[in-house]
Amino acid sequence: MAEKAVSEANVPAKSQAAIGAPSLGRLVRLCVAAWLVPGFGHLLLGRKWRALILFVSILTMFLFGIAMQGQFFSIGSGSFLQTLGHFGELCVGVAMPAANFFGYSGGDPFFVSSDYGTAFLIAAGMLNVLTVLDVYYIAMGRKP
Repeated sequence: MAEKAVSEANVPAKSQAAIGAPSLGRLVRLCVAAWLVPGFGHLLLGRKWRALILFVSILTMFLFGIAMQGQFFSIGSGSFLQTLGHFGELCVGVAMPAANFFGYSGGDPFFVSSDYGTAFLIAAGMLNVLTVLDVYYIAMGRKP
């Protein structure tokens, strides 16, 4: 009984070794695609439903953050936490530069829900980082 469990546990490892790791160029393309547009890396891997769920949820969080007049952090403030916040917001991909392009430069800091909006903006970026890592692990064959 124990031998059967051991042999079944080794089956995925053998199939991963037979498939081989993807090329570095493919991994970079998948991860950059997943970073720029949330869910796009999963779409390229053929996981359509997961791609749709991630795209809708991350974009909705980002739009809620803008609707609550969340603030964009800047690099030039000199504060380490402000710089981390800026990179956290940049992790959402194309959505932040697109919001800047369409005229959103940050909300009113005295608006009631501005702090919550800022938290939503950063959380959307951090969730997108998790999707990039998920794409990486799926492409490497470490996650089914």
